[in-house]
Amino acid sequence: MNVMTREENKTNIQLELVREFDASPEEVFKAWTDPVALKAWMAPEGMTCPDAEANAIVEGSYKFPMVSSNGEVDTAVGHYTCVEAPCKLAFSWSWLQEDGSVGHPMHVTLEFERLPDNRTRMKMLHINLADQELKERHTSGWESCFNCLDSYLTS
Repeated sequence: MNVMTREENKTNIQLELVREFDASPEEVFKAWTDPVALKAWMAPEGMTCPDAEANAIVEGSYKFPMVSSNGEVDTAVGHYTCVEAPCKLAFSWSWLQEDGSVGHPMHVTLEFERLPDNRTRMKMLHINLADQELKERHTSGWESCFNCLDSYLTS
C-alpha cells in the first residue's frame, strides 16, 4: 500500500484574476477596507453581507458573513497581512466551519494599478487552495463578488 505523507499531499493551487474598474485605486482600496462599503458589496451576486466587519490594519481581523437568499450563512474570516493604501492589500482567508473552527488556511493578495482616466486594474492572487474544486468555487465566487464591487463603485 502506498501512503502519502501530509507533506507529499500538499498542493499550492493558485487562482489569479484581473479586473478593471472605472474608479481610482483609492476608491477601490477603500471599498475593500471600509466596513460600510464591504456591507454593500462583499458577497457573490444574490447574497448579502450586512454584518461585515473589518479592521484593515496589519494583524487586524475581518469577518464576512455572506447570507444567501434562503438564509444560509457562509462566513469568511482572516487577518490582514499587508495594508499599503492604495496599492496593495493582503489577508489570510478561511471559512468558518459548522463547529466554529476555522477551515483550510488560504491567502489573498490584491494589487491596485492606476490606469489612464483614473481607472484601476486590480490583480488578485488567491493561494493555497486545497483542490481543484475549491479553486473553481472560489473563481466563480470572486468573479461574482467583483461584479458586485463594480456595481458598488459605479453607483
